[in-house]
Amino acid sequence: MHFIGCDVSKLTLDLAGMIPSGSPKPLILKVSNNPSGLTQITRWLDQHWLGQRSDICVVVEATGVYHLPAAEQLHTAGFKVTVCNPGRAADYSRSQNRVNKSDASDALSLQRYGAGLEQIHWFEPNLPEIAQLKALLGLMDQLERDIRRWRNRLEKAQFLPCGGLPTKAIRRQIRNLERELTRTQKDIDALVASSESMKRDQQLMCSITGIGTKTSQRLLPLVQAGRFKSARQMAAFLGLTPCHRTSGTSLRSPGRLSGRGDPRLRAALYMPAVSAIQHDPGMKGFYRTLIKRGKTPKQALTAVMRKLVHVCYGVVKNQTPYQQDWGCLPN
Repeated sequence: MHFIGCDVSKLTLDLAGMIPSGSPKPLILKVSNNPSGLTQITRWLDQHWLGQRSDICVVVEATGVYHLPAAEQLHTAGFKVTVCNPGRAADYSRSQNRVNKSDASDALSLQRYGAGLEQIHWFEPNLPEIAQLKALLGLMDQLERDIRRWRNRLEKAQFLPCGGLPTKAIRRQIRNLERELTRTQKDIDALVASSESMKRDQQLMCSITGIGTKTSQRLLPLVQAGRFKSARQMAAFLGLTPCHRTSGTSLRSPGRLSGRGDPRLRAALYMPAVSAIQHDPGMKGFYRTLIKRGKTPKQALTAVMRKLVHVCYGVVKNQTPYQQDWGCLPN
């Protein structure tokens, strides 16, 4: 397998790789981040790395949404693609005592980082409906943040001595945002209803006590993508698995959440977990058992959140509605 590093920015793509001839000098390419530049990359890879395209792995740095066109086109062209976390790539670069920083050196660092990975997660593009759902959910989050921001401004404006003119303008802005939020939610509902698989998986997750329509819609991109081989992987992706820190006899840190993953998704699971321990006998018993073992209420509630993720994964994988029987919960 030949590894090629790809440093991504809004306007350019920088690639670096070691040619198979054994030359110690890396091969560097800089192109525009547009369709023309992506075509140049394909020709460049075919010219210098002969053989099957599936034997070439391009290590692409995740950069907002700017890396997606390159990753998707390279995958479609038959190359292997892995999208790496920029934080981990930066940690690797520091571990190599790199002092200087440039786009070309970053690309070379990505190439070396990818070549040293023991386990590689191959990039798979989202289905069109999943991509649309993720975009609409992102818009929902942005609208909700904007509404909170304008409501804070409204609260402060009421104390200004300049009268009610700013207050009226702020109220109009809030009404516009709320209308757009309602339209976006209707678009999400219509999109889910138009897809038989998403509609069925949403109904299965809504059969779980505490999981409602909005929470299930946020989890749909995860359970539909097929990227997780187990429920534990999905919980770890959401940052709901504990991380322990021990060293010798002096460091005995209690388990804490890793903090990785989308914090908005974790927040969306909080109230469902509270509802589950109130209305689901199995979850209530699980919560009380953890309390008896010495866990704090917060730790026990976090464990219930993680268990809900396991159950969501289980009902979708088995295509079976949830039953309020503790014996039926997946491990």
